[in-house]
Amino acid sequence: MRPPMEDRVGTRADAARPGSATIRARIAQAGFRIGLIVVALAATALVTTALGAQLGPVLGSAIVGLAAAVALGLVIVILARLARSLADSAAIAGRLAAADVSTEGTGLAEFDALLARIAGLRTAYDDLAGQLAALRSAPETRIGAALAAGATIPMRLTDADGRLAWAAPAGTVLAGSGYGGRDEEALTGDGRRFRAEHVPVADGGRLTLLFDVTALTRREAELSERLYRIETALDTMPQGFLLYDAAYRLLAVNRRYHEIFRLPPGSIIEGMAPTEVLSRNAAAGAHPDRLPNGAFAEEDGAMRADSMSARIQRLADGRVVAIESHPLPCGGSASFYEDVTERWQSEARIAHMARHDALTDLPNRLLLRERIEGAITLARRNTGFAVLCLDLDNFKQVNDTLGHGVGDELLRAVTHRLRACLRDVDTVARLGGDEFAIIQACVESAAEAGTLARRIIEVVSAPYTLTHHAVTVGVSIGIALAPGDGLEPDRLMQCADVALYRAKADGRGIYRFFEAEMDARLQARRALELDLRAAFEAEAFDLHYQPIYDLTAERICGFEALLRWNHPLRGRVSPTEFVPLAEEIGLIVPLGEWVLRRACREAAGWPDDLKLAVNVSAAQFTSVGLITMVRDALAESHLPAHRLELEITEGVLLVNGNATVAILHGLRGLGTRIAMDDFGTGYSSLSYLRSFPFDKMKVDRCFTRDLMAEPGSGFIVRAVISLASSLGMITTAEGVETPEQLARLREEGCNEAQGYLFSPPVPASEVPALLETWNGGGRRAA
Repeated sequence: MRPPMEDRVGTRADAARPGSATIRARIAQAGFRIGLIVVALAATALVTTALGAQLGPVLGSAIVGLAAAVALGLVIVILARLARSLADSAAIAGRLAAADVSTEGTGLAEFDALLARIAGLRTAYDDLAGQLAALRSAPETRIGAALAAGATIPMRLTDADGRLAWAAPAGTVLAGSGYGGRDEEALTGDGRRFRAEHVPVADGGRLTLLFDVTALTRREAELSERLYRIETALDTMPQGFLLYDAAYRLLAVNRRYHEIFRLPPGSIIEGMAPTEVLSRNAAAGAHPDRLPNGAFAEEDGAMRADSMSARIQRLADGRVVAIESHPLPCGGSASFYEDVTERWQSEARIAHMARHDALTDLPNRLLLRERIEGAITLARRNTGFAVLCLDLDNFKQVNDTLGHGVGDELLRAVTHRLRACLRDVDTVARLGGDEFAIIQACVESAAEAGTLARRIIEVVSAPYTLTHHAVTVGVSIGIALAPGDGLEPDRLMQCADVALYRAKADGRGIYRFFEAEMDARLQARRALELDLRAAFEAEAFDLHYQPIYDLTAERICGFEALLRWNHPLRGRVSPTEFVPLAEEIGLIVPLGEWVLRRACREAAGWPDDLKLAVNVSAAQFTSVGLITMVRDALAESHLPAHRLELEITEGVLLVNGNATVAILHGLRGLGTRIAMDDFGTGYSSLSYLRSFPFDKMKVDRCFTRDLMAEPGSGFIVRAVISLASSLGMITTAEGVETPEQLARLREEGCNEAQGYLFSPPVPASEVPALLETWNGGGRRAA
C-alpha cells in the first residue's frame, strides 16, 4: 500500500534533507513547551498559595506575578521562534513562485519536498517549452497554422476511414463535392471554379486543399486566346519567323518558315538550338554554296550582333531569301525570312536593262563606260587596250525602205557576228541606232587592233539572209589606243569617234586610227562649240532672206529665212559648219525657236502677199512644244498663219513617223503651209507623201546644178515636178543660178525658183529694195 502523499513527500524531504522537521512536529513541540510552562506556572501558583501564610500575601503575589511574567516571556519566545521558522519557509515558497529555486533547504519537510518537486516540474516544463518552441518553428507547423488561420483557403481534413474530421469555413461549402484524383476541378453554383490538391497525412487521413482558380482560369483563357491570335498571325505572315531566347533556344517558329525552306511541318520545334535548325536547313539544301561550319558561323554572328543585320541566302533551287535578324532588349533575337526571288529577279532585270540595250542585249553606254574604267585601271599597271567605234554603212537605207522590223532583225544579226569576232575578255556595246563600240583587251600594239578591225569589216560586210529579205551593209571603224591616246573614258570615246568620222569621210568600209591632227580638229570643234553657245547666249546671230520667185506671176512671192553667224574672230561661219554642230549638242531647238520668232516679227512688216519660209529641224519635232511655239510666234508677231511656210526634210519623217505626222496635222490646223525640202536627196519613200498632204515640194540644188550637164538629173527633176503636180503640190527649185536652168525648169512645169540668179540671201534691211527691183520695177526673170 502506497503511503499518503504527505508521508511520501516527507519521506523524500527527510531523505533529501536530514534534520528538517515537519510543521506539525514544530507546532507540537512549541505546544508541549508552552504546556510545560503553564504547568510550571500552575505549580508555582499552588506552592505560593500553600506557603502563603508563611510568605505573606504580598510576597506570594509577587512570586506568582514573577512566575507568570517568566512563563509569558517563555511563551512569547517560543511563539516568536515558530513564527520566524514559518516566515522563512514562506519566503522560500515566494522564491519558488518567482522561479528562484534555491538549493538550500527550508528546514521544513513539506516545503523541502515541495521545493524538490517544483524544481523537477520546472525542469520538465523547460524541456517541454523547448520542444514546443521547436515544434512551432517547424515548417510543417507554420504551414498548418497558416492554413488553419486562413479563412479564405478552403480545406478539409478526413480520417483514414474517409470521415470529415475538420473543414475550414469555405471548405464546408464544398463538402458535398467529390474529389477523387490528385488534381481535380469543380464548379460551384455561383460560378466559381475550385481545384483540389490532396496531401496524405501520417495517420492515414488526407488533407484536401481547395484553390479558387476562377480568376486563374479566366486569365488562362485570355492568354490562350491571345496565344491563338499570335500563332494565327505568325502562321499567316508572308515572312518566315524564328524567335530565340537569351540562351538561344528556339521559342517560336511559324508555318511560313517551313514553306520557304521546303521543310516538312514540325521539322523545326521549340527548344532547338540554332545549330540544330541550320542542320535541318542544310539537309534540305538551304546552303548549297557553303559548308555547314561557315553557315553556322554566319548565322551565329548575325543573331548575336548588337544591331539589326541583313543578309541574302541563295537556296539550292535558285530561290533567294532575304534575312533580317533583330536583337531583343531582354536577350535573344528575332529573325525574319522572306522569299524575295521574284523581287530579286525583277531588280536584276531592271539593273540589267539599265546597263544593256533592249534590242540586242548588248552593254549600253553606261556599262561600256564602266568597262572602259576597269580597262583603264588594268592599263595603268599592265597592258593597253583599244576602243573601236563602229558605224554601219547603208543601214539607214535598209531601215527606211524595208521598215524598222527588218532593221531590228539586221541589228541583231550584226550583233551575233560581232560577238563571234571577239574573245571573252573583250566587250561589244551598242551606242544607239547603228553605232557600236568595242573594247579590245590586252592590246600590245596597233597591229592587233588593226587585225580585229579588218576581221570585223570582212565578217559584218558579208550578205545577210533575214526572214524575208537579203541585205548587205558595210561598217566603218575608228580606233583609239590606250594609254597612248588617253586614259579617260570620255577622251578615248572622243578619239575613236573622231577616227570614225575620218574613216567615213575617206570612203566608208575602212578603219582609221586616231591621229594627232585629228585631235587638233577635235579641239577646234570643241572651241567652235563653246563659241556657238556663247553666240546663242549673246544673240549674235542674224537672219538673211533669199527671195522665192513665182514663175507664173513673174514676181517675188516670198522669202526663205536663213540663219547667219558672223564671229568676231572667225568671220562668217558657214551654216553647214555650225548647224550640224547645234543639232549634235542639242542647241538647235532653242536656236530654231529664236529664228522662228525673229523671222515672224520681221515678215509682219512685209506686204501682205509675201510668204515666209522657215526651216524646221528633225530635233524640233521631238519637242512636244513645237505646235505651241509656232502658235505663240504667230500671236506675238501678228503674222497671219497662211503666210508662214514650214520646211521639213525627209529625215523628220524617219524619226517616230506617226508622232511626226500628228504634229504636222497640228501645224496644218494652225493655218500654216508645210513644204517637203530637199526631196530626192534622202531615202525617199512615196508612203510619206501619202501619209501627209504637203503643200509644196522643193527640188534640191544638186539636181538643179546638174540639170544641164547630166541627163539623169533632168529626168529626176521632171519626175519630181510631175509627181508634185499630180498630188496637187507646188514645186520650188533651189539653186537656180543660170538662165538656162531657169528656162529648163519652166519647160518642165516648175512653179517657183530660188537661187543666186535672183538674189543671194540679204539682210532684212535690203528686202524693200529687192522687192522694188523685182516687183515694182517690172523686171522679169529670163
